[in-house]
Amino acid sequence: MKISICGYGWLGLPLALHIQQKGQQIIGTTRTAAKQHQLKQQDLDTVLYSLGDDITSSELQTLFDCDVLILNIAPGRKQLDATAFVKNMTDFIQQAKTAGTKKLLFISTTSVYGEQTGVITESSPLQPTTASGQCHQLIEQVVFDVFAQAGAVMRLAGLVGENRHPARYLAGKTDIANGQHVVNLVHQTDVINAINSLIQHHAFGDIYHLCSHDHPTRQAYYQWACDTLGLPPAQFEESNYAPKDQGKLIDAQQSCQKLGLELRYPSPFDMLN
Repeated sequence: MKISICGYGWLGLPLALHIQQKGQQIIGTTRTAAKQHQLKQQDLDTVLYSLGDDITSSELQTLFDCDVLILNIAPGRKQLDATAFVKNMTDFIQQAKTAGTKKLLFISTTSVYGEQTGVITESSPLQPTTASGQCHQLIEQVVFDVFAQAGAVMRLAGLVGENRHPARYLAGKTDIANGQHVVNLVHQTDVINAINSLIQHHAFGDIYHLCSHDHPTRQAYYQWACDTLGLPPAQFEESNYAPKDQGKLIDAQQSCQKLGLELRYPSPFDMLN
């Protein structure tokens, strides 16, 4: 089996190394020659590509000629040209299909649910409120329009893993809002295992959630995390919210069952051990 990854980044690179260790053929993209040279030292085949580049090049044809293409390109939060991003992603997906890609997995985000409250399942309505969330909603639809049952979408909660934890961004801040809302986090290792399981089970034609099963409050969790990491405390504003106002809770139980996946980090409290 040949697997291609568009985006050798924080998630894509360790995913590629995991696939490589399983003895499967892997190729991916990076945006710089320096990174390409670095990846070559790790025996990873790489194509230079930035979103918006010529998608008919012979180099990219090598990427598209695969059993599974994992599309893992985020729009970014700074200076996002939403129209251009969606168009370039749409063109890329259509070209992949034309060029022979058999199956495509799009890595999306739970931000497509916006600011809804309560338990969110895979069938909950989409109500994105950010430009990024709106882009992901449109691209998800393109995936199924083009690839139909050979397409899949995996919506990830907040990512935690090597050198990445949201507590680092909250440390030392004061009057942080929504301390009573629950956290929705998932560990990098569980994402990699979930993607591998989806591919091995040929579980395309569906939408999946990925999030830890436990959901402590933001205040309880981030104050604990800052203390555990030796960071300045995160201080939340005193609020008089109703006890039931827990914000959005991403339920990934059904997705884990479909994928036969047992999370290694079922609780955010496990993610710093």
